[in-house]
Amino acid sequence: MLTSVFLATFMALLDMSIVNVALPAIQAGLGATATGAQWVVDGYTLCLSAFMLTGGALGDRFGRKKVFLVGLGIFTAGSAWCAFAPTIELLIVGRLVQGAGASVLTPGALSLLTHAYPDPAARARMIGIWGGFSGLASVLGPLVGGLLTDRFGWPALFLINLPLAVVALVLGLRGIRESASPEHAATDPLGQVLAVFGLAGLTYAVIESAQASWASAEVLLPLLLGLGCLAAFIVVEVRGPNPMLPVGLFRQRQFAVTAAASFVLGFGSYGCFYLFSLFLQQVQGADATAAGLQFVPYSLAIALGTVVSGRWVGRRGHRVPMVVGYTVIGAALLAMLVFRPDTSYLVIGVLFAVLGSGMGLAIAATNAAAMSAVARHRSGIAAAVVNALRQAGAALGIAVLGMLVTARGVAVLADDIGVPTAQRAMASGGADGLFGAGFTAGLHLSLVVAGVATLLVAALVAAPPGTKSPETAPETTVPAGRD
Repeated sequence: MLTSVFLATFMALLDMSIVNVALPAIQAGLGATATGAQWVVDGYTLCLSAFMLTGGALGDRFGRKKVFLVGLGIFTAGSAWCAFAPTIELLIVGRLVQGAGASVLTPGALSLLTHAYPDPAARARMIGIWGGFSGLASVLGPLVGGLLTDRFGWPALFLINLPLAVVALVLGLRGIRESASPEHAATDPLGQVLAVFGLAGLTYAVIESAQASWASAEVLLPLLLGLGCLAAFIVVEVRGPNPMLPVGLFRQRQFAVTAAASFVLGFGSYGCFYLFSLFLQQVQGADATAAGLQFVPYSLAIALGTVVSGRWVGRRGHRVPMVVGYTVIGAALLAMLVFRPDTSYLVIGVLFAVLGSGMGLAIAATNAAAMSAVARHRSGIAAAVVNALRQAGAALGIAVLGMLVTARGVAVLADDIGVPTAQRAMASGGADGLFGAGFTAGLHLSLVVAGVATLLVAALVAAPPGTKSPETAPETTVPAGRD
C-alpha cells in the first residue's frame, strides 16, 4: 500500500519540478513563445488546484482507493500525450490532462494514510516520511530533468512516468484497502465549473498582462470572467446544500490559518522556483544539466526538512515547526536580493539550501496541521482544500511573479533603450546582457513580494491559537498544549 501511494505522489510532484529546467529546450524545440512556455508549467498547476477539491470529495464518496487509481491512470495517459505532442498547444493540453489526474493523488495519499494510521502521533510520523519521500521529487526533478533533456530530449521527461505508473497501479490494486465516507461527501458540479473558469480566467489574464495592457480585451475579458466566476463560486459554496468547499471548516481557526499558509507557500516558494530555473539558465547561462545540479542543495534540504518536521510534529505538535519553517522561507527569499548575473554559485547554493530547509519544515507541518484540525471522516476534503489552495497559490504565483519580472524588467530597461526594444529583450528569453539586467531587476521585486507575504504568514501562525469549533473539532487530535 505504502509503495503505491508514495510512488504515485512522487510522480505527481516530480512533474511540477522536472519540467522547469527543460523550458528553454521546449521553447526552442516547439518554437514557443515565453508565454507558451509559461503555460506548460501553469497549465499543470492550474488543473491540479482546480480539480483537487472535487478529487477529495470523490474519494470520500466513491472510495478512496478507486478514485486514487483512476486519477493515476488519467495522469499516465496525460504523460503519454505530452511525450508525443508535436506543438506547444498540444503539449499544454497534455499538461492539463496530467494536472487533472494528479489532482486526486496528493489529497488521496494523505487521506489513505490518515485512515491507515488512526493514532495521531503515528500518523504525523508517517506523513513526515511520506513528505520526505515526496521531497525526493524535488531532489530528483531538476537533476533528472536536466540530464534527460540534454541526453534524450524533453519528451523523455514524460516517458519516464509510464513504467513508474504501471508499478504503482499494480501495487495499488493489490495492496490498498478501500475506504469511503459517502455520508460526509458531496459532489458539486456547478461549483467545480465555476472554480475551473475562475482560476483559469484569472491566471490567463495575469500571464497575458505581461504582453498587453490591462485595459486590452485579451486581458480585461478573462480577468472579469475569472473574478465573476470566483465570486459566483463563493456564493454557491456558502448557499449550496452540498458544496465541494465546506465553508464550515474555516470557522475553525487552526484550519483557516493552515489554509492561508498553504496558499502563500505555493504563491511565494513555488512561484519563485519557476523564476530560479530561468535565472540559472537564461541569466547565468547554465545548461539544463548544470541547472539541475545547482538545485540539488535546495532539493536535498526540502527532503531532509520534511523528515525532521514530521518527527518534530509527532513529538511536539505542528505550530512551532510551521512558524520556524515559514520564517526561514521568508528570510531566505529576502536574502536572495543579493542575486546578480555574476553572483557566485556558493552564495546561490547556500541560500537554496536555507530556502529548502524552510520549505521542508513548512510542508510537512502544514499537512499535519490540516489533518489534526478535522475529524477523520473529513480527511479527504480537508487534504484536498489545503493542497488545492497551495497549488492555486503556485499557479497564481507563477503568473503574478512572472508578470512582475517582465513589467519591472521593461521599466528598468526602457529609459536606456526605449520601450519597444525593452519589450523585445524581455520576451526573447535569451542569455544576453539586456535580458539578464531586466530579469534580475524583476526577480528582486518578486522576491520582496513573496518574502514579505511569507513572513506575514509566519506571524499569523505564531499568534495564540483560538478554541476549536465543536462543529469541526477532530475526533482525535494532538494532545493539548502541543500545537
